[in-house]
Amino acid sequence: MSLPGSALVAATLMATTLLPSSLQAQGGRTGRRVPEPSHQALVAQLRDPKQDGATRMRSLAMLAYKSRSLNFKDVSSVHHLARGIYLADYARCLGLCGAEALPELLSLRVKRDEDAAAEVLYARVKLDPEGVSLALTTLRNRKAKDLVRVAALRALADLKSPFALVEALRRLDMESGALLFECLAILRRNPSDDQIPYLIDLMSTSTGRPANEAVAMLQSITGYRIANDPRTWKHFYLKHKADGTPFRRESDGSTEESSLSYMGVPIFSDRIAFAIDSSGSMNERMGDTSGDTRSTRANNELIHLLPRLPEEAQFNVLFFDGEVHSFADGLIPIDPEVQASVGEFCLENLPDGGTNIFAALDSAFSQEGVEEIVLLTDGSPSMGELIEPIEILARVQRYNRWRGVRVSAVALRAPAKSHAFLNRLARENQGVCKVLR
Repeated sequence: MSLPGSALVAATLMATTLLPSSLQAQGGRTGRRVPEPSHQALVAQLRDPKQDGATRMRSLAMLAYKSRSLNFKDVSSVHHLARGIYLADYARCLGLCGAEALPELLSLRVKRDEDAAAEVLYARVKLDPEGVSLALTTLRNRKAKDLVRVAALRALADLKSPFALVEALRRLDMESGALLFECLAILRRNPSDDQIPYLIDLMSTSTGRPANEAVAMLQSITGYRIANDPRTWKHFYLKHKADGTPFRRESDGSTEESSLSYMGVPIFSDRIAFAIDSSGSMNERMGDTSGDTRSTRANNELIHLLPRLPEEAQFNVLFFDGEVHSFADGLIPIDPEVQASVGEFCLENLPDGGTNIFAALDSAFSQEGVEEIVLLTDGSPSMGELIEPIEILARVQRYNRWRGVRVSAVALRAPAKSHAFLNRLARENQGVCKVLR
């Protein structure tokens, strides 16, 4: 999130092996904002041919994350370096350069990179005079890649095209996965009474996260605190319609949380990865009368939750210290035998070592079909490919920009300096952050 100019303050230099020490950090007091390099410093690093390629690509990635207007000459100066994981960043930065960048965007070879292809399509829709037509054609082409269709719908919404809402509503009962989550995200931008029957129908035909999100939106629109019960919702909707009264109930300000939660974090999906800190500090006591260690508390809460997940749920457990230790190779169905094995897996886990938060998130996003990630940690990133919180946030956004995975965080007696990072991680990825002191 870019800070207003009046809020920018000079901070210490970020001297890490991943971000050049010459990049000036910006932010407030420790624990209140995530330190990040200034836009000006990043641009200077990007266009400086004396910098090594890795430094310039890291600057490119951060500029993509910040999503501010850029100069085409500056961005195109690294076209020969934009390969692999950085191709999507390059395409996104080109889209921030204006119509001048269209020829370069069209020349990119992105067929094998779905994220980069989505960035190209999004930029073309935003910059081309015929962009709306392109977006509609792409969205209605079921042979197009899923993430590209997500980009088409979002571009329509960002252009404030009336087609965005029309397409989002009509697709609630015909799409799944990332595109369905994008449809719901479009509706959340401007919730209205017109959406109520569509959301009730979605709840009737869906399970898991789509149904739970429909419930949350209906509660927000109407003020009713009805749970996931489509028949009751439809009854009250039809009653108000017959009476000619608005489907409204004065809210008492409370919110209806999911009946399922882990460490206070509501669980919306039935395709979920739990990433749980297993560093040495998790051996410390909770500080209450229970005598539990942090690790014991986290494990017991997980073991208690698993039998309450829906029968059709799929999940995985990822313990992380310096490395990631997975219960399974990917998301697996839940059953009594699996639950018993998870209990043994937790008992055999011995907290030790550092805190590789990036590796945990990277592994969680690699779980095929994952719709929700819950990260629990008692510390800050201390080792791994990415250590600086702002770089982790940028990489997660690249992973999740078109996927719509819900990411929540639990700060379990974590130091105050980690709270800003975990809060921002959750806020930027449709999740919630729970701080347990």
